[in-house]
Amino acid sequence: MNIWRINLKSSSINNVNPRQFCLLNNIVGVGWRISEKTEKAVEWSEYNKRASTMYGDRSWKSALNAIKHKMQVDDLIWTRDRQNNYYLGRITSDWQYQSEIENLEADIVNIRNCDWVKIGTVESVPGKLVNSFIPARTLQKVNDNAVKTYSKFTFNRLKEEEVYKLENLDTDDIFSLLSSDDCEDLIAMYLQVEKGYYLIPSSCKSSMMGYEFELKHKISGQSAVVQVKNGFVNLNADSYDKLDCEVYLFTTKGTYNGTAKDNIHFIARSDIEDFMVKYDNVLPNKIRMWKQQLESTAGNNV
Repeated sequence: MNIWRINLKSSSINNVNPRQFCLLNNIVGVGWRISEKTEKAVEWSEYNKRASTMYGDRSWKSALNAIKHKMQVDDLIWTRDRQNNYYLGRITSDWQYQSEIENLEADIVNIRNCDWVKIGTVESVPGKLVNSFIPARTLQKVNDNAVKTYSKFTFNRLKEEEVYKLENLDTDDIFSLLSSDDCEDLIAMYLQVEKGYYLIPSSCKSSMMGYEFELKHKISGQSAVVQVKNGFVNLNADSYDKLDCEVYLFTTKGTYNGTAKDNIHFIARSDIEDFMVKYDNVLPNKIRMWKQQLESTAGNNV
């Protein structure tokens, strides 16, 4: 099965909100109507012929090819509304052309039935999924295994049934389920809560530095920088020995190498695991949900 994301922003009329139209009617779709009036069942061959005449080779072909041919029943798809609430849906039917008055007004005529559940704000959504909405294209596949696993788990949880099987879950290692963004969030929270630092938000936006973000200690004013790696990535203290500040390094599965210095600190996995237990109520929602999944699957605590 595949994961998709769609921008529901068709050329609707009469103040119809295409996003709400899809969510309320349990459908997902796009526009590119072939008539301004209601028509009975239109087969794909007829639609394709008439749409090609009307729209030429414009972007409709890519979106319709995905809706009609690439998307499959049981695929999962994400969307968001104007208030940046995110929704996750399960595709439950094949393509159809639907030209009822309501569809024409919403400009949602090429549709699939879709079982939607509300997820919440950006805090509850993987970073790579959020970033997939940046390109302007209407519909695209999200090729990321962590997003796929998270999407299946989240849909199961909200439907309160095992719609999708979750395979290869390492019930002894929550870090195998967390994304790089999740790990950075955890370390930032840990340093602020346990070590007395304040995060400098603007420092998180630079892609030119050799670290993730900067902090300032709330009492001493001492600067600090952080490097976080997710997976079997080693970190070498010698790469940071020229920095005149505190340096905090964290890798989920790699090793720490190099010459230890007073200002370079290796963060132990066990410290972060303890932090997640101690401060469960303030963890980002997606991390809390992974903890709950592992606890219910393995019958133990993280």
